[in-house]
Amino acid sequence: MSRSSRSLLLALTLGSLSMPLAACTQVEEFESTYSSTTVEPIKGRDDDVQRVTFTAEAARRADLKTATVRPDGRRTSIPYDALIYDEEGATFTYVSPEPLVFVREPIDVLRIGGSRVVLRDGPPAGTTVVTTGAPEVYSAEFGVEE
Repeated sequence: MSRSSRSLLLALTLGSLSMPLAACTQVEEFESTYSSTTVEPIKGRDDDVQRVTFTAEAARRADLKTATVRPDGRRTSIPYDALIYDEEGATFTYVSPEPLVFVREPIDVLRIGGSRVVLRDGPPAGTTVVTTGAPEVYSAEFGVEE
């Protein structure tokens, strides 16, 4: 190999090694303003309950499922999966007044029987409650990170 060929080969080799370094640049941090959920205070309520709205994609990813409050004799009942306890042991469920919107509702449990929770006090029969995905709604309402 001639001297000029070796010089050309060396120049090409060194040039190709420096190309990945030349492509490296400082990337500015980007903070997205997109949110898959929104949390808003509810007008007229003095407690800490907030309205949580999921996008359709967020609800699909959280696998949110709902059921309805059923009459149970003179009482009402909800599926056991709709029962949530907070850190103080208070019981509540998330009701869905409209699609993809959820509001924490305090409940008073009379008894638990199998897969049903009979309520002493709670939302009326026919109300939609979250069954699968309630912890994700709770996390969204209180800003809990995974």
